[in-house]
Amino acid sequence: MTTAQPSQIKPGTIAPNASISRKLKEFYDAVQEEGIPDRFLDLLERLEAAENAQKANAKAVDAK
Repeated sequence: MTTAQPSQIKPGTIAPNASISRKLKEFYDAVQEEGIPDRFLDLLERLEAAENAQKANAKAVDAK
């Protein structure tokens, strides 16, 4: 893949990657505005509860 060198870009034209950069920024901004699905939040809560239970069990075994 060949890209245009800065000296090859005509004055007044948009850099070849400018359009790609703009679209990626727009996509990133749209994804950032999306909320986190409830199903994913529930999964994170269950994972945290499982980790806490495992830590509690490890402490109980160590205390014996």
